[in-house]
Amino acid sequence: MKLGYGCTVWANGARAGHHDGIGTYTSALWQGLNELSPDAIHVQPYAFGRDWPPLPCGAPRRLAKNFPVHALLSGSMGLTLPSSKAIAGSIDLFHATDHLIPNIAGVPTIATIMDLIPLLHPEWIKNNLRPLKSWLFKQSIFKADHIITISQHSRQDMIHHLNIAPERISVTPLGVDPAYFQRVDPEQREIVLTKHQLPPGFFLFIGTLQPRKNLLRTLQAFKQLPANVRKAHPLVIVGRDGWNNGDLLPQLEALERAGEGRWLRYLPQSDVFALLQSASALVFPSLYEGFGLPVIEAFAAQCPVIASNSSSLPEVAAGAAWEVDPHCVDSIHAALQAVLTDAPLREHKVRSGLQRARHYTWHECARQTLEVYTKVLG
Repeated sequence: MKLGYGCTVWANGARAGHHDGIGTYTSALWQGLNELSPDAIHVQPYAFGRDWPPLPCGAPRRLAKNFPVHALLSGSMGLTLPSSKAIAGSIDLFHATDHLIPNIAGVPTIATIMDLIPLLHPEWIKNNLRPLKSWLFKQSIFKADHIITISQHSRQDMIHHLNIAPERISVTPLGVDPAYFQRVDPEQREIVLTKHQLPPGFFLFIGTLQPRKNLLRTLQAFKQLPANVRKAHPLVIVGRDGWNNGDLLPQLEALERAGEGRWLRYLPQSDVFALLQSASALVFPSLYEGFGLPVIEAFAAQCPVIASNSSSLPEVAAGAAWEVDPHCVDSIHAALQAVLTDAPLREHKVRSGLQRARHYTWHECARQTLEVYTKVLG
């Protein structure tokens, strides 16, 4: 099988020095496919743009210089890529892993769609050209021959809101990097905590700062804790500044001035491992997730988790997290208190979370994805 593999987001992340969730998925899935069937699948990477850094999967070939221009021409006029003939002569199937779905004549296309946030909640995406972006996203989904998504919740959203036939949508849950299961040496954990001036037992958030991550309510819930508890268990934010954070950033600065929290922006993965294994809990009351990979990664690290009782998170956590109403500050606050005061329940949830995390592997994600490839090719 000659597979065209969309890797624009992965390549851009490699250039920036860090990956978001989609970049992690594209990279890990390629590794899983390579280990699963290296002789049966020949992967040719493709990307929009130019001047990409080297990738483990090889040097990408260019789809087009600019994805937004292609998406506009494809969505409004039905135009395919000018390079369609050359691409069709080189591959049997194209997998768009990163929401950047090319319109290629003569080649079946599979698109991985993590969620429908741009359509269901356009208020949560970047401000510039929101309506146009949402419309183009929808049109590109319709042009795919088959869709892969990452949870049953996302699949139901697509069936309900886009009227896509159920048989055109496959679910392949994400995996956990085995490194999250490995215990960090206590001395190394202490080195990391000292470097970042943190006591053990802090509350931890990991993710890009953006409205749907619900950090404003998280901060309100945290501030309801007694002052001595906030000092002993500060709130640590790990993630870059994304968008629409005008109200949030001043509060993070005030939190740091009060000695009740830290905003660490981007950290190397080794530091993240140490923080997960030193935290009282990962706090993840997101308003919407297509999957919620940080929850499973925290489970693997034996870190307790506070997560929303909505979107895909109950499906993924399966009772191993403290489930909260993400719209209710008091609900989040109660979970923060419970993590600190109910040791038996905390230990039970840590054991349940670790067991849950073992269900999610990139090998299994790759195996299920390969089944989809075979199905689409007939």
